[in-house]
Amino acid sequence: MRIAVKTLGCKVNQAESDLMVSALASSGFEVVDFSAESDIYIINSCAVTKEAERKTRQCVRQALRRNAQGLVLLTGCAARLFWQREYNPWGARVVLLPGREKAEEIFAYLRDFTLQSIQYRVVLRPRRSRVWVKVEDGCDHFCHYCIVPYLRGPVRSESPDHILQVVQGLEGEGVREIVLCGINLGYFGRDNGSSLMELLRLLIRETSQVRFRLSSLEPFLVDEHFIEQYFSLGKRMCPHFHLPLQSGSDRILERMGRGYNTAFYRSLVATIRRLVPDIALTTDIIVGFPGEEEEDFRKTLAFCQEMAFSRMHVFPFSPREGTPAFLWEREYRVPHPEKKRREEVLLALGRQLSCHYHERFVGREVEMVGEFLDSPYVLGYSENYIPVRVRDVSQEMLGSLLRIRVERAHESYVLGYWVDGTAERRSEK
Repeated sequence: MRIAVKTLGCKVNQAESDLMVSALASSGFEVVDFSAESDIYIINSCAVTKEAERKTRQCVRQALRRNAQGLVLLTGCAARLFWQREYNPWGARVVLLPGREKAEEIFAYLRDFTLQSIQYRVVLRPRRSRVWVKVEDGCDHFCHYCIVPYLRGPVRSESPDHILQVVQGLEGEGVREIVLCGINLGYFGRDNGSSLMELLRLLIRETSQVRFRLSSLEPFLVDEHFIEQYFSLGKRMCPHFHLPLQSGSDRILERMGRGYNTAFYRSLVATIRRLVPDIALTTDIIVGFPGEEEEDFRKTLAFCQEMAFSRMHVFPFSPREGTPAFLWEREYRVPHPEKKRREEVLLALGRQLSCHYHERFVGREVEMVGEFLDSPYVLGYSENYIPVRVRDVSQEMLGSLLRIRVERAHESYVLGYWVDGTAERRSEK
């Protein structure tokens, strides 16, 4: 039986889908590309914004068109949202699987559907040299605009021993970078007596080659002690933090329910850069939050400039029913054209800041995990999350940790050449 899997949304969804694909293949299913004709299409969906919900519906329609007799299993946040609304316009050909244990629910359905004895086995066979591993699910913070806690539920942490087993298996398969991800990663361990730092110490102690990156940390869950402990673990901890800011206006941050102000965020960044001046700091920004005035937007623009982020993800505010901000949108809505303008202004600033950050590394060396071959280049990310393109590196170097000297910087990547002992291969003439 052919099964195709499509992933939308966050890194947690990607990590879950990777596990799902490996388990399906190990159980004897033929896993095909989502663009191919398949018997069953699994869509691991997202509903964090209206756009994400729209893309989910679009993927369902595409799957139904590809095979008139095919079946769609819709899992993830959009499935839970549709289930709560008692909404399924597609009929019997689309099955909503709203449970939070996605793989277990899918395999239980497949057992009933195929009338076969299918065993779900927790196995992860990497398709890439950089892999996401989910260590936590759920969030208890309830920012005033976010629907995710209502859909994902409370914090649930994987056991450290299980995570270690997965990580050691991936290292043995040749993976050289693991991104630890969660819906609110900083909450890891609060439900099982552990902590994120204890997990990191365990992983560093019990592995030897793989490097680790954290997907995202909420600023209110990071302090100076955590930062110092993080960098004390050595070079295998990537010098990169993703710290969602969301707004540079204290008034808007308070309305968002974020739990910090710009003074706290500024002090946090200063502490991080005091320890590692060249660290990559990436962030998320929401524009057009209900009641955001031009003055608030200008404060956000100035604060982002001051923070000199290496990359910025910018999102127009999307009202989600069931959140406080959904009600505020009726009275304090920022017009769509103005949201779009503010988004474009911040994106332009983000490109400028990325270029400035990349230029700092021209003439210097970085370590890149070779991930993809896009002839004539090998592509990957440096330890500080710079996209790197390298020319004249053989396909056999994919999956290796490569020492690269940066020659040229662009706003979205750097060009470099591989440094192998005394041999240097120029990337571009």
